Amino acid sequence: MANTEQVVAEATGSDQYLTFQVLGERYAVNILDIKEIIEVTQMTRVPMALAAVRGVMNLRGNVAPVIDLAQRFHETPTELDRRTVILVVQIEVEGEWQVMGMLAQEVNEIVEIQADQFQPAPEFGAGIRQSFIRHMAQLDGRFIVLLDLARVLSVSELSVHLGDDDRSSERMPAE
Repeated sequence: MANTEQVVAEATGSDQYLTFQVLGERYAVNILDIKEIIEVTQMTRVPMALAAVRGVMNLRGNVAPVIDLAQRFHETPTELDRRTVILVVQIEVEGEWQVMGMLAQEVNEIVEIQADQFQPAPEFGAGIRQSFIRHMAQLDGRFIVLLDLARVLSVSELSVHLGDDDRSSERMPAE
């Protein structure tokens, strides 16, 4: 009988992924994790929130936080232009589903990635925290970082308010 890793590899053998840009780098998430892609809308800044929390938006009558991926990965805010989008995802937080938006520079395409194209996250040199990376994949001679949404959108990390403890200056760059 096949072991669990083999079964998982076979089950994800031809998944489709949405690729997008953040500060010129190519990232991807499983297409099934994306609920919709919307134009950047009015966002309301949340006082004392971490800089990566760009604000909250009204999504059909519900409040949804918007996380700026560039700020989360590199402490550099996304410059909004006509190609900037919000990728709406739904993640499970403590047994409940929460809708969140991820601000990205632009959407590229949907790609199919075979299981044999997956590689483990490098120990260093990927440009973002290793814990944010689920896998790497090589496609058309370029690497794509497949994000671990549970870690990138960690509610426990993102819900910390500035000033809650003495380490607040470590989280937000000085202006």
